[in-house]
Amino acid sequence: MSACSRTTWTVTHTSALLISVTLLSLSGCGSSEAGPGIEMIPVSGTVMMDGKPLVGAMVEFHPTGNTGGNGGFGLTDEAGQFTLSDYHSNPGCPPGEYGVTFSKITQPDGSPIPPDAQRGQVPMEEQIPPAYNLFKPHSIIQAATVQAPESTFEFELDSNFTPPRSFFRE
Repeated sequence: MSACSRTTWTVTHTSALLISVTLLSLSGCGSSEAGPGIEMIPVSGTVMMDGKPLVGAMVEFHPTGNTGGNGGFGLTDEAGQFTLSDYHSNPGCPPGEYGVTFSKITQPDGSPIPPDAQRGQVPMEEQIPPAYNLFKPHSIIQAATVQAPESTFEFELDSNFTPPRSFFRE
């Protein structure tokens, strides 16, 4: 095989591998159900940390047990309030049981990440303890049950929270 053929083969196969990995990552976890076949329940709430509204945090509902769909996510506003949408931009999420995680990534001094910054261009730091931002089905720290006609939640996080030892087992 010539050097040119070998390079073409490597580039072609590398491209195919990257496309496959991208497609798999876009498919997400859980069911790919969305749209008219799934009942969507409006979900909103408030997130506080140490008694103050948690501003600019991502809230994610991860389906557990037999809950259908892919869950939902929302971003907290200045009052710590959020409204969920699913990963197909439909408002709400399906009824069922969820593990809830929270994440707020900032620069180390707590200032926001510039909107045009790429990963690695500026230092980034998670502002919420790992027990709240890692989803571990065997050790759920925050849970929620979504029920019709709508569900509203209030989550209180503690910046000094230490999870139980069982949280760290795989």
